[in-house]
Amino acid sequence: FTARHMIRFANVIVYNYAYVIDPKIKDQVSKEIEKESILVFDEAHNIDNVCIESLSCNVNKRALDGASRNIGTLSRCIAKSKEQDAERLRREYELLLN
Repeated sequence: FTARHMIRFANVIVYNYAYVIDPKIKDQVSKEIEKESILVFDEAHNIDNVCIESLSCNVNKRALDGASRNIGTLSRCIAKSKEQDAERLRREYELLLN
């Protein structure tokens, strides 16, 4: 607890990279770090794998099928909206001419 309290006063902090990279931990532990502070990562030799892993996701066929259906639904909604807008514009144009 004392170390976390002192973070806001430190110029150089030796820190485990997980406290900065992992969003669940970062929001709780690292919010007190000043932007001007220098972070020295402990266990940094593993950071590339952790970054790759944190930015990766697994997608299965079911998720892709669902996304495809959602795209189709969205496409139909956009087409319907365009038709309605075109009809509304045509009516307004007709009113302006008459």
